[in-house]
Formats: sequence, C-alpha cells, structure tokens
Amino acid sequence: MNANNNSGAARQFVAQPPFWGSKVASFTTPAWQNNPAKAYLFTIVGVFAFTGALWALFFGMQSLTEDGSEWIQRASTHGLQLGLLVLLFGGVYGWTRWSRDKKIVVSATSDALTVTTRPGDVYPFTEAQLGTWGVTGGHTMGTALHLHCGSKRFALGGRDRRVAAGTRLDAPDAGYGLPIDVDAWLSAEDFDALLAIVSSRSGLDVRRPSADEPTRCLLFTNSLKLQEISSFSIRKQWQFTRSLSTARLAIDIGVNSIRVIDPTTAAVIASVSPRQVSAQPVVFRPMQGRHWFPTLGNAMSDAATDYWSTSPGMRITIPGMEPLTVGCRDTAMGLDFRFAWPGGVPTVAARADYEVSGTDWLTLVETFGLASHLQHRGDRSSR
Repeated sequence: MNANNNSGAARQFVAQPPFWGSKVASFTTPAWQNNPAKAYLFTIVGVFAFTGALWALFFGMQSLTEDGSEWIQRASTHGLQLGLLVLLFGGVYGWTRWSRDKKIVVSATSDALTVTTRPGDVYPFTEAQLGTWGVTGGHTMGTALHLHCGSKRFALGGRDRRVAAGTRLDAPDAGYGLPIDVDAWLSAEDFDALLAIVSSRSGLDVRRPSADEPTRCLLFTNSLKLQEISSFSIRKQWQFTRSLSTARLAIDIGVNSIRVIDPTTAAVIASVSPRQVSAQPVVFRPMQGRHWFPTLGNAMSDAATDYWSTSPGMRITIPGMEPLTVGCRDTAMGLDFRFAWPGGVPTVAARADYEVSGTDWLTLVETFGLASHLQHRGDRSSR
C-alpha cells in the first residue's frame, strides 16, 4: 500500500511483515542442512522435554484432584486438554491477527530509506542490490531489494515481481528457510514505485521483462506426494524430500509459442502455439483414511490434513503430452491459502503431479484465460 500523501515529502509505503515462522526457519533449516545429526538430536531432546513438561502438568493436575470424586478427576483431565488446545489455537489466531494489523512503514527519500521497525537506521541507496526472493532457479516469490546501514542488512521483498533477462542479481538469495530472510515485503506495484526511486540514485537496473521476452514457469514435484510413501520407508522419504528443490519441468510462455522444457538437460519436450494449449480449473482434494472410532486427536489430525491437502489447481492439455496436473498452495501470510477457485469448479479426489509458486501460478492463470475466476483470499498484495 502506498501511503504517500505529499509529493514533496518522503514517499511512504506500508509493507507486510515476514511470514509465519520464517525467522525461526532461517535459523533452523541451515542448521539442519549443515549438521543433520546434531539437529536431529536437538529435535529429539526438544520433543522429549516438551512431552515431559506435559506429563508433569498432567500428573500435577491429578495430584491436586486425587481426593475428589471421579467426575472431578475426569473433568480436570479434559479441562487440561481443552485448555492446551485453546492456548495453541488462540496463540496462532492472535499472531495471525497481529501480523495482519501490524504496519511496517517504509519511507524513501531521494537518497535513502528508513523503516519504522528500525528507528535510527538510515539505509542509503548507493549500495543497493537486487536478489531473488526465494531460490535462484528454484521456488521463488519475487525479487528482493537489499540495503545496508553499516553492518545491518534490510531485505525488502517485492512479491511476484519479475526482472528482465540479464538483470544483475548480486545479493544472496533470501527467503523462508534460507540463512537470510526478507524483513518485510511489498506488492509488485509498490515495489516498482520504490525501485524507481532507488534506481534514480543508484543506477540499479530494475527493468521488468519486456513484452516479447518469454516467461518461464517452473513445475516441481508436488510435495504432498510424500503422503503416498509408507511411513516405514525412511530412505524413500528422504530421497523424495531431497528431490523437491529440483524443478521437473519448465514451461516457457512466449507471444507466439509455448514450450515445455526439461530444465536439467534443456531438451525441448513440446513446442506449440498458445492456441493449441488449454487449461481447466480443478480443486485437488485427496481422500484421507478414516477411523472407525475417531478420537478428538484423530478428528483434529484429519481436519488439518484435509485443509492442507486441498489446493486449487488446473489440468493443462498440450498436444503430444499427457495432461499436466498443477496445483498451488501459496499462502497469504504463512498459514492461510492465497488462492481459491469459486464454487462449481470440479473437485478431483487426487493430488496434483506438480506444484508451482504463487508467482508462476498467476502467470499460468493469466495465460490460459482463468484470471477472472481466481479468488484471492487474504492476499493484500493483490489489492
């Protein structure tokens, strides 16, 4: 959101905070990758410590009610369980509301930037750098602007913002699970307005892709396919998880052609006219196993699995290929889904074969004429 009301004053933008758990992930994920054995040990210790604390709380409650009647003891046990659930969901809900209401105001003058979350810091534009918000050549969410105030870094993401081919991306990748994460983010439109100010001072190349430049969309193996692997097949799970960061297919969308490419070998799998390609919107909602006598824990687990496994998607038909089933589970703030189809869209009791980032999803939706049907849920970057 552009909050500027005075053309003579500093230009102000209202940015959004990082996603749920992103700062923690920027610490834990690299630690896990660098030393998985040590990280696994810490995880086990943490799980046992948390479980021990719950058992201590449970036995403490039992000791306080041991002289009472049986119904009092049962009530205290169920009350403890309910209280923990309320605390958990209340905390998540509270954080979500706080994140939505939190305002990070970014103020840009002709030569520097300030931000309300870092009072006293001034970030000059002279050393500004661009980088990928996400992983270069992998899952991306847009572009990131990196500024420095001495040794302090401020990384501002531009959601869904693409750059022209050949643009220098000198800053390191930033994003969820990486050593560096964005500190705030803007919509692509506001990010463009800010980059125009930055480039006038720094000479930074901030061009968008030209109209005749093909747009590449990367298709990755659907991470939900992990649910189809037996819980006892540890090695298969590990191999599958390791492969998720590698794109399986690339769709290059140009004005006169659409090409499907193997991104590993650069081999062209199909090359057709855009008029020969069609796409049908679908909702992927795989069926989950049910319990004959479900407990409260079973019901909660099933509800969570159903929620996170359901995703909007499309079935892309390209001559000479099997139809491609593609889903997108991008989130608005880390916990809520960003996109949805309206009611009446066919539902498929299966998982999509591929998944794409939110940025590439929007490109596919617009390319295949589905943009008017797409719903943006809780996504302030699209407003």
